[in-house]
Parts: sequence; structure tokens; C-alpha cells
Amino acid sequence: MTSVPHTTALLTTPPGKGGIAVILLAGPAAHEILADIFRPLQSHAKPLPNRLQLGHLLDHTGAVIDETVVAKISDCHIEINIHGGPQVVRSVLRLVEAKGATIADSSLTGETPLPPAHPKWNNPAVGRELLQTLPRARSELVTAVLSQQWSAGISRLARETLNRLQTGEVLCESDRLALLAAADRFETVRRLIDPPEIVLAGPPNAGKSTLANALVGRPVSIVNAMPGTTRDWVREPALLDGVPVWLTDTAGLWDSPDTAGPSHAAIDAQAVRRAQTQIEQADLVIILDQDGQSETRRIANTNTNTKTIRIHAKCDITPPPADGSIAVSAHTGQGLAQLKHAILQSLGLADIDPIPPRAFTARQAELLRTCAQPAATAERLRQLLE
Repeated sequence: MTSVPHTTALLTTPPGKGGIAVILLAGPAAHEILADIFRPLQSHAKPLPNRLQLGHLLDHTGAVIDETVVAKISDCHIEINIHGGPQVVRSVLRLVEAKGATIADSSLTGETPLPPAHPKWNNPAVGRELLQTLPRARSELVTAVLSQQWSAGISRLARETLNRLQTGEVLCESDRLALLAAADRFETVRRLIDPPEIVLAGPPNAGKSTLANALVGRPVSIVNAMPGTTRDWVREPALLDGVPVWLTDTAGLWDSPDTAGPSHAAIDAQAVRRAQTQIEQADLVIILDQDGQSETRRIANTNTNTKTIRIHAKCDITPPPADGSIAVSAHTGQGLAQLKHAILQSLGLADIDPIPPRAFTARQAELLRTCAQPAATAERLRQLLE
């Protein structure tokens, strides 16, 4: 089937694992695409006004992808409710794309059922980008940062600057600095939308899994007094003071693998290699030291391009050494707030204020930098907004 212009598929629920996911199919070919991939149950075969239809989505071979509930909102808007697993979502998006729909994240031209322009700033381009970016917001803070740019933020900055240019004013240095600052803040927003990777590393039984559970806010790693309980890394999303991050708990790093036997040694060595791979890919490594073990010291010495924070994770049991590490107890909560703040400071994500103008797409950042040049034209700002 050939691509049909202006028919888009937009994932309107946040990405990641969830109970359900909602895909909005919008455009003149929405019903045609649905008829090609959706088979209602016999009890729901006859569509009635304001009635949901239960059925199955089928791939090109006729195989069932998922059970789904379909809501026909209008002649050109259809809501597809599916299970929220990432693989299911990817499969359904690929399916509608193959039938001619444009995935909204890949284009800024798709129709949406919501008016994207703010009545005060006439900013439909910003509105469309907001609608496409909001599903990736994983916290209230990120939602506030993004929505502020539509209701004020860069929309207000660009519109007021454009109005002055259209009246013949010449931008002064403070105007250019304001535009550049908004463009530079794109990096912060990018990290909020694409969360950084944080890895917990250290020797066995140092408290990594207990700390991971405390930071995530629920039990995601098995905790046991026996060293070596965690054999492979466990990666989960977490919110630190409203900032989304990925947190990975790793197997304990031994100075030498378990000597109980060849099979145990091989398993331990594989677990250590997997942990080291996660450490090398991390944006930040939290090192849980235990009496200055050599393997732990090696992490800080060899991964020079990776930021590190050293902590003493069982300060409720043993007093922390005077080595500058943060004293933390996952059991009592002591030091957790200090650790969270230290993590966000290290990543440049501490104390984020949603109010200042911030580009939240690469397109916006590029246009803002162009507009900050001495030969700035009103047309560039108009492109950003409209």
C-alpha cells in the first residue's frame, strides 16, 4: 500500500512497560488502515455509534499481534488500545506504518485532534512538537518543563523577539544571549527525555541491591546476606527528585572469582564481565566501597571518562571511613537525600526550574542559535513558532 499523506500514528501514552498503550490513528486513511489490520469479535462485529469494539490486530500473515479495543472518535480519528509492553507497541506501530501511516515521532506534519497553537503566542509548530514529545515525559517535572515551553518559555521568547524585529528594532546583546541560553538548555531537556544510565558497582554484599531497591522505591533486586546473590545486572527506571534515570544493579566485583570449584569460578567470572560492561557504558557509576578493596579502586582508576560517586552503603552498621565518601543507609534512609542530590549534580540535572525558555527539540535549538546571530531575520523565528 502506498503512503497516504497526513495520516499519522501517535503513541499518546508514555513509553516503557505499562498495562495499556494508546495509539491515535489520525487522517483520511485512518478507517481504511484499521479495516486492513483489525478483526472485531463476532459480538462486536457491527459498529454502533459511541460503542467500543473488541477484537484482534493481525499482521500481514493473518497472525494475531494483540487483542485490542478500538474507539472510533470521528471520521478521521481512531483510538487503538493495546497491551502496553514495548514489543507489542513497536509491532503495532510498524504494522500501521507498513499500511501507510506516518509515525508521529518521525514527522512534524501529522494531524492531531488537538489545536496545537497557544492562543497568545500563535505557535502551532511548538504545539505539534509538544504533542509528539509529551508521551516520552516520565515524570511531572519533565511534563512541566515541556508544557511550559508551549504556554510561555521559548514560545513567549520567540514571539516577543519576532514582534520587535517586525517593527524594525535591532536585537541587542542581551536578546542574543537569551536566545543562545534557550538553545543551550536543550541538552538538559534531552537528558530528561532520554534518561541517563546510572550503575551501582562494588564488591559482593556491599549493599548494592538494597540501595537499588531504596532508590527505585520498590523491590526490584533480590536481597540476601549470602555474597553473590545478584548474578546478572538488573535495570529499572527510577525518579530522583522528579528526574528520570535508569538505575542498574550489577553483580559483585570480586578481586578473584569464587574458588569453590571451576563451574562456580566460570559463573562468577561471567557475572563480573557483564557488570564491567555496564560500568563502561554508564553515564555515572556509584561505587560502593568496602574497606578499599582493590577491585573497587580499579573502577575509579580505569574508567576515566565515566563520572563516579563513592559511597559507604551500610553506615547504620559500620562507621564510614574518612575518605570523602557519602554515608548512606538504605535501611534507615540516612544519606539517601544527599546521595540523590549528588547524583543529579554530577549529571547536571539538579534543581531544574521548568520556567526558563528551553528548546526541547534539535530543530528549535538550531533555529534559536541562528536567530542569535547578528544577521538574524524574522523568518527564522517565524519558522520556530509556525
